[in-house]
Amino acid sequence: MSFETEFLSASADFTAWCKTALAYWAEHGCDPRGGAYEHLFMDGSPDADHLRRVRVQARFVYVYAHAADLGWYDGQDTCDHVWRFLTGPGFAGGDFIGNGPKGCAHLVTGTGAMHDDMRDTYAQAFVLLAGAWRYKAFDDQAALKVAEDTLKYLDSHVKADNGGWYEALPAPVSKQRRQNPHMHLFESFLALYELTGQATYLARADEMFVLFEAYFFDAERKALLEFFNPDWSPENGDGGPTEPGHMMEWCWLLRVYERLSGKNMDAYANALFEGGMDYGLNPKLGLLCDAVELDGRPSKPTLRSWPQTELIKASVAQAAAGQTKYFEDATKAIRALMTYYLDVPVKGGWADQLDPDGHIISKVMPTSTFYHLFCAAAEADKLAQSLG
Repeated sequence: MSFETEFLSASADFTAWCKTALAYWAEHGCDPRGGAYEHLFMDGSPDADHLRRVRVQARFVYVYAHAADLGWYDGQDTCDHVWRFLTGPGFAGGDFIGNGPKGCAHLVTGTGAMHDDMRDTYAQAFVLLAGAWRYKAFDDQAALKVAEDTLKYLDSHVKADNGGWYEALPAPVSKQRRQNPHMHLFESFLALYELTGQATYLARADEMFVLFEAYFFDAERKALLEFFNPDWSPENGDGGPTEPGHMMEWCWLLRVYERLSGKNMDAYANALFEGGMDYGLNPKLGLLCDAVELDGRPSKPTLRSWPQTELIKASVAQAAAGQTKYFEDATKAIRALMTYYLDVPVKGGWADQLDPDGHIISKVMPTSTFYHLFCAAAEADKLAQSLG
């Protein structure tokens, strides 16, 4: 079979798994009291009273809105259930902010009581993404308004004078700045532009690309710097350790940006893909490790599932950009994900992390992982559909 044919087969299997997972998590991942559980145990039972990150609720909303838009699962009731929890208990607190929109909180309890009303910039990015997709899937104007208000909060309270946004409000004592929240804001701005057609969001994405080019991307080492001082100088001199999964995530996003902006991203996308593979690949298993020092030493040789989904998305994006050799990478990454992480007793569940020898070490199935898995399946399917 050709690489394209093998890819079509792998993508179809991944899509079928994802549809099973959508049904499973709609039934077992939602708490009747409100919202989605933070995680399930490996046997599928819920950890009902565990603290819940509000951003995980937004990720869950994104999954079911996007799935509904694709026709993969009629999950509006599920999406609505979690959206109410997100925008109700998840938006409480924040009295330290003052006037105007206050964004979402950080942590709530299983019953929806406030546990930590910090306003984390990373979390706000997922509220933007969830609002964008609810608008697209359900014509939910109120959800788009929530996204707009969240952006107003970011601009009013945590926007930095030297580009981007600070980590949170109240400001962390460390003053550290990271590329990660900006990467997800880039993702959300691109989605908002594509789903609403409003040019202002593409202009926002342009701002994130400027940060990427100026600070995050190390062309010489084909690397992504992760951590910075307040003036955007690399923390500890090198900005590491870096995460190969993030290199792949940026590769995918830059190809989305290329498609929407018309700007050629070859140099950046190719370098990040090559760097991610060079720095992070576990050669025994063909999987990406969790983190690595920029001198090549693994700082976290463990293997979470989400870097593998980002490898799928990056490979798919590279192939869609006309580099057909990446069909092989995409196919291998899908097959590896399904073999090592998705072949578990709970059909529609997953293993979250392996040791360097490929043994499962995770004790729970994090709900947050569904965002990565679903998005990878959707991206693979989109390319498969374009091939006819």
